Parts: sequence; structure tokens; C-alpha cells
Amino acid sequence: MDQVPPPMPTSSTSSPDRWQRNSGAFWGGGILILIGLYFLLANLGLLDWLKWDYVWPIVLIAIGLWLVIRRLR
Repeated sequence: MDQVPPPMPTSSTSSPDRWQRNSGAFWGGGILILIGLYFLLANLGLLDWLKWDYVWPIVLIAIGLWLVIRRLR
């Protein structure tokens, strides 16, 4: 008798909705990279022209706008 091999198990990394499940990890990692890059450039003196007093409110507003626009879609 011919035996049919069992189906190959599918990995969770090959599913199309992988980015939807791991999007928090993706964005969290991206934010950590940006923060590290900021501190590196600041320590190298390349961001002396950047005034953090003006930047952080703009960053918060941009994140808020992004969240609102994402919800409206």
C-alpha cells in the first residue's frame, strides 16, 4: 500500500499576517534604533543645532496624527 506522507508543518514566519502579529515588536525595535541613533549623533556633536525643546512636541504631535490617520483608514 502507498502511504501518503503527512503534510509539512507550516512555520508562523511564513504566514502572510506575520507582520500584523509582530508589528508591535517591529515598531518597538525601530523606536529603540532611532533613540540610539539620536544619542550617538548627539554625543558626536552632530546635533548641536537641534533644540530638543522644540523637537519633542513636534514628535508627539506627529505620532498622534499618525495614530488618528491610521484609525480612520
